[in-house]
Order: sequence, then structure tokens, then C-alpha cells
Amino acid sequence: MPEHEEIKSYLIISFDNFKPNDQNPQFRDCNVYIDVLCHTDYWDLGDFRVRPLKICGYIDGILNNARLSGIGTFQFGGCNELVLDETLSGYTLTYFAIHGTDDVLPSAHGWIDRKNDDDDD
Repeated sequence: MPEHEEIKSYLIISFDNFKPNDQNPQFRDCNVYIDVLCHTDYWDLGDFRVRPLKICGYIDGILNNARLSGIGTFQFGGCNELVLDETLSGYTLTYFAIHGTDDVLPSAHGWIDRKNDDDDD
């Protein structure tokens, strides 16, 4: 919609609460927070839709249960209201980034690159 191109919304992404992963000690699980902020004058999109929740829906459709290499699998943890002041507010999406065994470093398990050993023959 051309009339909405000038409206600015803000996304702030932060990582917090890093903790060891028992199954993959080379990586840390963490929480990922995505703040979706919009000017309150532009929340209403009509038909009972509000801008920050529509943006949150798009983000959740992309990230929920998605596996991102080096970060882990994202699991939806919740969504909370975020109010900065009377003109700027929105929601915070929380995801748990859980590292699986797909991100295991080969050297961490004693795997050796044997192609150089075969060249000596």
C-alpha cells in the first residue's frame, strides 16, 4: 500500500541468557528477543488489524521452528507488550535458540581430516 511506505516501524534484535548445551558443548543456547515498535498513530490497519501484530505474524511465520546454522533451532517462547512512551509501542517476540547436533564442530569429537594421511602412500 503506497500510503504506508513513509511509516517507520523499528525492529530491535537482541541475544541474551546464553547457557551451555549438554548435547553440543561447543555452542551456547540463548534467548533471542525481537522488539517490534511502531508509532501508535499508525497502529490501525483497518479490519481489526494492528500494525505491530501483523509484523510479528510475518516474523513468527519465518522463524518459528526454523533452523539457522550457527544459531540453532528457533522455538517460540512468547510475545509481550512493549511500551516506550505514549507515541511508540509494540511487542517483544521471544525465541529460544537451541543448538542441535547439526552444528557440532568436527574437531571437537576427534574427527581428523584423513585425506592428507592418504597422500603419503
